[in-house]
Amino acid sequence: MEISSFPFPYLQDDECSHFLGLFQDMDSSPSAFGLEGFNSNDNNTNQKKRPRKDDEGGGGGGGGTEVLGAVNGNNKAAFGDILATLLLLDEEAKQQQEQWDFEFIKEKSLLEANHKKKVKTMDGYYNQMQDHYSAAGETDGSRSKRARKTAVAAVVSAVASGADTTGLAAPVPTADIASGSGSGPSHRRLWVKERTTDWWDRVSRPDFPEDEFRREFRMSKSTFNLICEELDTTVTKKNTMLRDAIPAPKRVGVCVWRLATGAPLRHVSERFGLGISTCHKLVIEVCRAIYDVLMPKYLLWPSDSEINSTKAKFESVHKIPNVVGSIYTTHIPIIAPKVHVAAYFNKRHTERNQKTSYSITVQGVVNADGIFTDVCIGNPGSLTDDQILEKSSLSRQRAARGMLRDSWIVGNSGFPLTDYLLVPYTRQNLTWTQHAFNESIGEIQGIATAAFERLKGRWACLQKRTEVKLQDLPYVLGACCVLHNICEMRKEEMLPELKFEVFDDVAVPENNIRSASAVNTRDHISHNLLHRGLAGTRTL
Repeated sequence: MEISSFPFPYLQDDECSHFLGLFQDMDSSPSAFGLEGFNSNDNNTNQKKRPRKDDEGGGGGGGGTEVLGAVNGNNKAAFGDILATLLLLDEEAKQQQEQWDFEFIKEKSLLEANHKKKVKTMDGYYNQMQDHYSAAGETDGSRSKRARKTAVAAVVSAVASGADTTGLAAPVPTADIASGSGSGPSHRRLWVKERTTDWWDRVSRPDFPEDEFRREFRMSKSTFNLICEELDTTVTKKNTMLRDAIPAPKRVGVCVWRLATGAPLRHVSERFGLGISTCHKLVIEVCRAIYDVLMPKYLLWPSDSEINSTKAKFESVHKIPNVVGSIYTTHIPIIAPKVHVAAYFNKRHTERNQKTSYSITVQGVVNADGIFTDVCIGNPGSLTDDQILEKSSLSRQRAARGMLRDSWIVGNSGFPLTDYLLVPYTRQNLTWTQHAFNESIGEIQGIATAAFERLKGRWACLQKRTEVKLQDLPYVLGACCVLHNICEMRKEEMLPELKFEVFDDVAVPENNIRSASAVNTRDHISHNLLHRGLAGTRTL
């Protein structure tokens, strides 16, 4: 029996034609595939095959042929099963691939359909919004046109009838015409959050009590109005098509109330009916305006005539000649800056400041009335009083140019003794003369200390850590000093509950004597105080 004639299923399919060629090759040359037993030719009998015992006896000549036929039948059946299994696996893989292709095409078509549907929906929504805005614009235009026509018709009819212009009945307001509200309420495109302004409306009325106004703004109405007039041209803004500008008095009120109370911007926003960011912007703008416009007018070094008057006041009260001012340095607490942190670290702890803090300094000179004549603002809190003095314009400009010749500025023991700076004795075991001198110096120094106490008491924003940026802080501190001078010049009384005590520890400089001639002059002044009966010391 030939292998090519063996019946197999699926051999009629073209995809399995390669198996037929394989079988034909096996039929023609079975030895090439190791299937010698499948050849039906009796002449190729293996001569080296060991004969069975039965054959040797001559009794089993036909038994060997039957066994070989059985073996060949089993091999053919096993090979057929293998081929059938391979064909089945191939058919299953083919069906699975067809299923995958079908699902892929289905998902792809579904995705494309959803995308087209989404694009169509978005296009429809966009066209709908365009139509809506076009219709709204046409409606606003028609309303504005009808309003203008109505106003013109009213004027023409009034003129034709000979009526007085002031007697016209209910002319259409200009604002309504411009906004298209002549024939009904208009639809605003831009909205501003509505906030109540009742508090400011009540405070700004002329009949508002003077005492309450002074408690809120630390000054009288007349002083407040003076500041508004001085800053009107600088802080006033123009109205726009969207809204009216904030008037100058309200701008100044936001700044002054914030400096006076030290309240958070959230409270300022609630009081004045403005946004928090708007309030912060107004505070900085008005402080800059005060710094640029009012400081050259209200905080300046005195003229020669004013210097002579100041010397006379100091000498008449404290018996020390040629004193033109008293100097003091205070620290304003700040939040730790992002850069140069160590420079602003305040190393000096006080009774009120026992924690790690950062600060910026304000060094000022005041006259006999407690009015600032010179300020140095913005130096880091890690510097000592004498280091700040060396960086100030008082030392680098006025003293260097001879403007302080034959004049004294009185300081505490934190300053060095120089040709223009008079300080108390700091060594131990002082004489009666030196004690008397220190008492007189302390009284003059107390004028500067009291001025800074009123400064911090009147403007509560200086009493606690401020969130103002470091680059804007000098303008805020300068504005506080200018407003202090204005209040002092106008004799503004300070409420008793606003009293504030300053606590700034004094660090004696290592080299506290910078001039030998100043030592002799100080000894001469102290000698005259005691022996001429000018010093009424309490220690004697």
